[in-house]
Amino acid sequence: MILQKVHYRLGQVRQQMGFVQPLTLDEHREVTRWLPQSALSLFYTMTPADQRHSVRVCQGLQESGCQEEDMLAAALLHDVGKAEGRVPFWTRPVIVLGKLLAPALLSKIAVSPLDAEKSRVTRWRLTLGYAWWHAEVGAELAQAAGLSERAVLYIKTHHQANGPAAILHRIDEVS
Repeated sequence: MILQKVHYRLGQVRQQMGFVQPLTLDEHREVTRWLPQSALSLFYTMTPADQRHSVRVCQGLQESGCQEEDMLAAALLHDVGKAEGRVPFWTRPVIVLGKLLAPALLSKIAVSPLDAEKSRVTRWRLTLGYAWWHAEVGAELAQAAGLSERAVLYIKTHHQANGPAAILHRIDEVS
């Protein structure tokens, strides 16, 4: 189990370093199938690695029998809170290790971007905050882009193993 997680995380590192194929035409069609026109530009603010990950999550949901449009749209935007440089590459391993080894410390040094007066917060603490609260940030962005309340809820709760988006959480953990 631990070796699988290490292998998965190393694969993520490789992808974030740019070793990822761009989406295929069929994958772009899949994105346009589930997202409203108003949210497409939001999807394309993500890195190619995050776009590919999100498409894998969407496909994994469908393979598991999910046909709910709101869930599939949420799958495509569940990590959009990390986009546009809010969560640079260096932050991701810090968050993964911090959540595993020192969650209390991490929660104290990471500053919520939703509450922070950005001019008074050091950039690195705000960056950690975007990583920590990317689900909430992404939910706000998705709402502004016109996703349904249900899809927004799924994005906001995609890290809750027993929450409304539990199936999204499970697929996300292995995609």
